[in-house]
Parts: sequence; structure tokens; C-alpha cells
Amino acid sequence: MAEIIAFEPITLTPRTTLVLAQMAYAEVSCRSGGVWITQYGDHRDVMLTRGQSVVLNLPTATVMTASDGAEVLITRRASPVARPSIGRWLVGLFDPRWSGRASCAVRQYMRALPHH
Repeated sequence: MAEIIAFEPITLTPRTTLVLAQMAYAEVSCRSGGVWITQYGDHRDVMLTRGQSVVLNLPTATVMTASDGAEVLITRRASPVARPSIGRWLVGLFDPRWSGRASCAVRQYMRALPHH
């Protein structure tokens, strides 16, 4: 689990809309009322009521709306460090945009081999 870096309680008054940026890996928990969450680039809308939560997975703008008011808690977490798989690394070596990478990697490999 990623390290928690901040808690942000937010109170939305009735008919309030709030736009937030850079919300990737943040968890939104509804403490009271109900909140409608839309994240740019995500085809779904999420409705939360008291006790429900959702983890946002895109670093795009997030819109939260409360028709009757709501209290939400946003828990920000450090983004997980994704290590590329060996397959993705190998494919990246031969990417035509980086053709020099492949030859450089092969040369480094050949230099590392024991010479007889």
C-alpha cells in the first residue's frame, strides 16, 4: 500500500460543485450526505453516500457535486512506483524512435561477457 501523504476534509454545501486537479491515487470517502464524482477521461460517474469510498486512478481533473450537501475526506497517497516488465523493457529497446538504445544495449552486453 502506498504511503499516506495528506488528509483533506471537505464540506460541500448544497448545490456546490468543486473541481480538483492531480487526484491520481487519492481516495474519496463520503462521511455524510451524497456526492457525485466525475473524473475527466473516465467513462463512469460515481455516486457516493455515507460510508462509501472510491480511489481515483487518473491524474486528470475531478469534479465533485453535492446536490444536498456532503462531507468528504480525501486521502492522498504517494503514487506507486511502477517497474516496467522485462517484456516491455525489451520491446522498448527496439522502438524505432530510440533505435540507438538497442545497439547501445547490445554493445554493453557484449562488453560484459567474459572474453576467452
